[in-house]
Amino acid sequence: MVETREMTIEGKTFTYLKMDMERAPLVIIKGNKGYVMCGYLNMETADKLGDIAVRVKGVKDADTILASNVEAVSARAKEIGIDVGMPVRTIISKL
Repeated sequence: MVETREMTIEGKTFTYLKMDMERAPLVIIKGNKGYVMCGYLNMETADKLGDIAVRVKGVKDADTILASNVEAVSARAKEIGIDVGMPVRTIISKL
């Protein structure tokens, strides 16, 4: 099953994507400038493409993404003040 929807967080619109895979879902919350991705996706590729990307792990839906902490960041995400260990809830507006 694939679920997509728009969601509003702190007055900004984000696109949410969830796709059921074999053992865990692939989940992403994408803003106008960047995105939060689950562990299925590759930070090295995000860096290579120059994306503002944040990776979290152990998530299954939008609520668990927002309740998690940043596990990895792209170089561009670091440039805008996002660091490993920060709560997603506090950095989501930067995306």
